[in-house]
Amino acid sequence: MTHPRESDVRRMAANSGPIGLAERIEGQIEQRASGRIRDLRVVCEEGQITLQGHSRTYHAKQLALQAVLDLTDGHAILANLIVVS
Repeated sequence: MTHPRESDVRRMAANSGPIGLAERIEGQIEQRASGRIRDLRVVCEEGQITLQGHSRTYHAKQLALQAVLDLTDGHAILANLIVVS
C-alpha cells in the first residue's frame, strides 16, 4: 500500500505535472525566504520532493522547509538538502 503522504505528493504532481509542482514550490520558497536561498532547485519525482541550494542561515533553510509543508498541507516526503554555509 502506498504511504498516504507519498500519494498526496503524487496526486499534486499528477494535477500539475512534476515540473509544474516544482515551479509552484520554488515560487513559494522564493516568496517566503525573500531570495535568501541561492541556486534553489526543487525536484519532484517518485513521490518525493527534494530541495537543493545554498543559504547563509538555518532560518532561511527552515523557511524553505515550512513553505513546502504549507503548500502540501504537511503531507510530503521531503529531503531538505539546502546547504548552510
